[in-house]
Amino acid sequence: MTFDTHYQPRTANFRTEDLYPPTLALLLAGYAILSKTFAYLGVGPIYVGEIVFALGAVVFLRSGCAFATLTTLPSVLLALLLGWAVTRALPYVDQYGTDALRDSVIVAYGGFAFIVAALLLEKPERLPLVVGFLRALGSVIVVVGPLLLLMTVTGIGAEVDTTLVKPGTLAVHLSGFALMTLLGFRRVRIGWLVILIIGLGLASMMNRSAMLIGVIPITVAVIATGKWRELIFALALAAGLVGGAYALGTKIQTEASRNISAAQLVNNFVSIVSTDAARGSGELEGTKDWRLNWWHTILSYTFEGPYFWTGKGFGVNLALDDGFEVGEEDSNAPLLRSPHNGHLTILARTGVPGFALWLLTLGSWSAMLLTNMVRARMYGDCAWADFFLLIFCYELGFIIEGSFDVALEGPMSGIWFWCLFGVGIGATMIYRAGEAPFEQGHSVPAEEAK
Repeated sequence: MTFDTHYQPRTANFRTEDLYPPTLALLLAGYAILSKTFAYLGVGPIYVGEIVFALGAVVFLRSGCAFATLTTLPSVLLALLLGWAVTRALPYVDQYGTDALRDSVIVAYGGFAFIVAALLLEKPERLPLVVGFLRALGSVIVVVGPLLLLMTVTGIGAEVDTTLVKPGTLAVHLSGFALMTLLGFRRVRIGWLVILIIGLGLASMMNRSAMLIGVIPITVAVIATGKWRELIFALALAAGLVGGAYALGTKIQTEASRNISAAQLVNNFVSIVSTDAARGSGELEGTKDWRLNWWHTILSYTFEGPYFWTGKGFGVNLALDDGFEVGEEDSNAPLLRSPHNGHLTILARTGVPGFALWLLTLGSWSAMLLTNMVRARMYGDCAWADFFLLIFCYELGFIIEGSFDVALEGPMSGIWFWCLFGVGIGATMIYRAGEAPFEQGHSVPAEEAK
C-alpha cells in the first residue's frame, strides 16, 4: 500500500488541530517502546496520557465531525458503554477518590476511539499516515523491543524503577509488524525476519499469553488471505532457530526463578494444549489455578449473586475485596487491583449490563471490519481489504493480551486498543463514503524493499 498522490484532500489548509495527530503518534510510540518509563511522565494523577486525552477532547469538539462518529453501530454501543461506566464510577469518587477514576479508564479511554475517528473523517488523507506510522514504529520495535525486554528481566537498568517491558505487550507489536510484512505493507529481508522471530520467541518463553498473541492473529490473517507458503517458511525458520538454541542449551538467567530458554518455550506451548503438562510445572499450574479461581468468584457474584445489575463499581480494590490479594515482589509497584482478565474486570465493576455492552461493542466492531474486508476483496479493493484485516488482527492481539493480563486497564495497552478501535470506525466510514486515500498497486515504495 502506498500513498495516493492523486488523492485531493477535502481540507487542504493547515490548522492548529493538525498538530494533534503527530502528538498522538508520539504518545503511542512512547508507550510501545518505553512502556511505563514513558507512561509515568507527568505529575500524578495527571500523566502524559491524560494530558493528550484532554487535548484530544478539544480537537474532537473542534473537528466538526463529532456527531458523524456516532453513525456506526459500534460507536453507538461504545457511547452507551461509556455512559454506563460513568454511572458506575461517579458514585464512588467521594469514597475512593482518584482510584475510582483510575479504575474506570479501561472504558473511559474509549474516548480516544471517537477522537481518532473524528480526525480521520475530518481529513481522510490522514488514513495512509496510519500505515506509515505503524510501518516506521514496527521497524524500531523489532530491534529495540527484545533488547529492552532482556534488560528488564535480567535486571540491567534496574536503577530506573519504572522500566518494565511486558512480554505480552511486546508480542502484540511484534505480531503487528509481522502482519504488516505478511500483508505486504512492509517488505523485509531474511535478517529482519530472523530478528522478528527471535523477539517473539523471547516474549513467548516468558509468557504463555505472548505465545498466543504471536500465533492467533497471524493465523487468522493467513486463513483470510491464503498465504500459507509464507507461514510455512516462517515456521520452518522458527523451528530451526528453536532447535539450534535447544541443542546448544542456551539459557538466560532472569531476576525471577524462571530461565529464558528453548526448553521453557516448549514447556509454555505444551502447558497451553495439555493440562497434564501444566501440572508438571508448579509455577505454571499455580498461576493458572489462581486466575481460574478468581474468575469463577467474579462469575458467581455477578451472574448468580447480588452484583448482577451493578457490579462492584470503580474504585474498590477487587483483589482485596474478592480475597485474592497477592504479595508484590517490588515494594514500589502498585498493588494488584484487578483480575488478569479485562473482560472480567468490566463484569466485576459494571455488572452484567456493562459486560453485555462490552461484548456487543467488540463483536459489532469485529463484524464490521471483517465484513468490510470481504466486501473490499469482492470489489477488487485489495489495499482496503488488507488494511481492514491488519487493524482487526492488530486489535485481536490486544484483546488476547487483555484476556490474560492486567493490560487494557492501563494506558500502555488501553490507549493503543481504543485508538485502533477508532481507526476501524473512521476507515469504515471513509470507505463506505467512496473516498480513496489508498492507491492500488505496489504494496511499498520500491526503495523500501532494498
